[in-house]
Amino acid sequence: MEKKMIGNYREVSLDTNGKGCDRHYKNPLTKTYQYEYALYLAVSELFGSVRPVSMSLESLKLYYYELHISKDGGGKAMSREGLVSEMRKLINRDVIGNIIFPMMDVCAAEAMAVPDEDGTHRLIFSDGIYGFSLKLMINSGHPTGIESVLLPSKKI
Repeated sequence: MEKKMIGNYREVSLDTNGKGCDRHYKNPLTKTYQYEYALYLAVSELFGSVRPVSMSLESLKLYYYELHISKDGGGKAMSREGLVSEMRKLINRDVIGNIIFPMMDVCAAEAMAVPDEDGTHRLIFSDGIYGFSLKLMINSGHPTGIESVLLPSKKI
């Protein structure tokens, strides 16, 4: 970046030779965030309705909508629906049967994404009585499983 004084103000010229700020920066967790939002969408299908209650979910949504059909590292085409489909399979394998949530299909739940120390998120779903949290397990940029934790139920 070059600075020169002109009169009473300083003119700043951005370095365009690639050594200055990167105009094409991509967050290294973008792919993880896209998978996390796809997980949120797939889990939301299990409920009667879901209301997001955290701004973190809105941030994940922006990353998800940046996804265009592209090739991942293995040459496999990735699309938004493909990510959600992949999450449905992991949910069936790792979540269904491991959580207790009576009448989930007619229940209205609230959802939030809570950031972890590593920059990823834990998704929390609750109806005020029952609840659970989900953490997507990522290995080499690809989801390998879902860790589910039951939240203590609140007795009426």
